[in-house]
Amino acid sequence: MDIRIDGFAQAFAPLVDLKMTPNDFDDRFHSFSDFIVMSVRRDICEIGLLVFAVFKVCRTLLSYGFASRGGIAMGDLYHRHNDPENPTAPPMVFGPAFVDAYTFESTHADGPRVILQNKVWQHIDRKCDERPSSKLSQFLRTHVHRAEDGPAYINIFADLGTSAFYEFSSNMDTELQAIHKHICTALDESSDRPHQFKKNAQLAREFNAALESAGLTRHLIPRTKLPKKAGAH
Repeated sequence: MDIRIDGFAQAFAPLVDLKMTPNDFDDRFHSFSDFIVMSVRRDICEIGLLVFAVFKVCRTLLSYGFASRGGIAMGDLYHRHNDPENPTAPPMVFGPAFVDAYTFESTHADGPRVILQNKVWQHIDRKCDERPSSKLSQFLRTHVHRAEDGPAYINIFADLGTSAFYEFSSNMDTELQAIHKHICTALDESSDRPHQFKKNAQLAREFNAALESAGLTRHLIPRTKLPKKAGAH
């Protein structure tokens, strides 16, 4: 998959009414093995771009059958990317924030989702409270939720249907059909491995919840594939 980081900034800025160009953001991005590393400054506009990029990457990967998980941390970081003074230098990332993000994700991301350290979540929450009516705050409130098991996470299905941010729903039938198919396949293939099935079921339930909220019930994962949670009605 070809991912162009400038494309995210070009799409994000007008979406949330920011008069910024890609050059105004200090976002850095590279991938290695099956990892994707993104970093931004602590400015809330840049954090918004990070959330947007995670949302878009995870949704695109899922439409191709790849579920994503990850962690977002705040702290000191060295991230070399497209260094104009040394254009042949390879990308490089290290520092406490990188270690914290990896440790946080590997310890607490019990399923395919991207979770945020509490101090990142609090920073976003505080900034949104300062400008509650801004499009940026509405975007972040729509996509960043506190999970029932604790960590805040990026809701990659928040654009289904309408909300305070997404005033109009668009036709996503083709994408939703692909996601439906891939999740059903993942559930079938992990049915003999309870730990992996639990993770796939978590994603399936998040998908179903978003579909039900949006009235898109024709794409629901059926009960034959996804049993009810214990205690659910």
